[in-house]
Amino acid sequence: MFHTNKRAVLVGGGPISHIPELVKGLPVIAVDSGLDACLRNSIKPDYFLGDMDSASKHAQEYAVLNKIPTQPIFEQETTDFEKALMHVDASGFVCFGFLDGRLDHSLATLHVVQKHIQKRPILLYGSEDIIITASRDISLTLPLRERLSLWPLGLVRLKSSTGLLYPLQGIEMSAGTQIGISNLTSEKTVNINVSEENEGTYLIIISNRYFKELFMLTDVSAVPK
Repeated sequence: MFHTNKRAVLVGGGPISHIPELVKGLPVIAVDSGLDACLRNSIKPDYFLGDMDSASKHAQEYAVLNKIPTQPIFEQETTDFEKALMHVDASGFVCFGFLDGRLDHSLATLHVVQKHIQKRPILLYGSEDIIITASRDISLTLPLRERLSLWPLGLVRLKSSTGLLYPLQGIEMSAGTQIGISNLTSEKTVNINVSEENEGTYLIIISNRYFKELFMLTDVSAVPK
C-alpha cells in the first residue's frame, strides 16, 4: 500500500498525449505498463504496482536497478486502474494513460470510477478531454461558449445551474434516461448545484485545455478515502 496526504499521480499504459507541469512535485505511481510510459516521459515514479503482465522487461529491470518500491498484485479479477485505486491511499487521484486507445479499456476505466466513487476526487486526462468526478455543488470558471458535458453515475438529482446555455433546473439524470452532453457555457462562471436528496456522482467532461481549472478543484474538494 502506498500512502500520501497529497494527490497521487497515476500513470497507466494507455496513450498519453501530455503530462502538465502542474503535477510536478506530486507522488507518481506507475501502474503496470505505465512504468514504460514514465520512462518515455522521463519520469522516475515513487511506486510501481500491477499484475506485471504488460510492463516491459526493460522497465521492470529499471525498477529493480533504481530501487523503486514495487507491489506485485497477481490477480486478474480487477484492472490495473482498479488495483491502483485499491492500493494507493491519497487525497485525490490525477490519472494519465487510462483513457483513449481501446474503447473497451476506456469503458473499463469509467466502470472502475463508478465502482470506487468514494475514492474521490478522480481526474482523468485524455488526448482531447479531461474528466472529474463530483457529487456535490461545483463552481468552475471557463471562457464563454465552451463545451461542458455532464454524465451521471447512478441517479443524480440536480437542483439548479447558472452559466450554462441549457440550465439544469430540477433535472434527474441517469444513464439510459437523461444525460447532459454538449452543453455550452453562457457565462464565465458555471455553477452546478445538486439537490439535498442527491446521492449520485456525476462526471464533468471538458476540453483538456482547462486542466488547470479541474486540477484546482481536486485540491479544493479533496476527501481522503
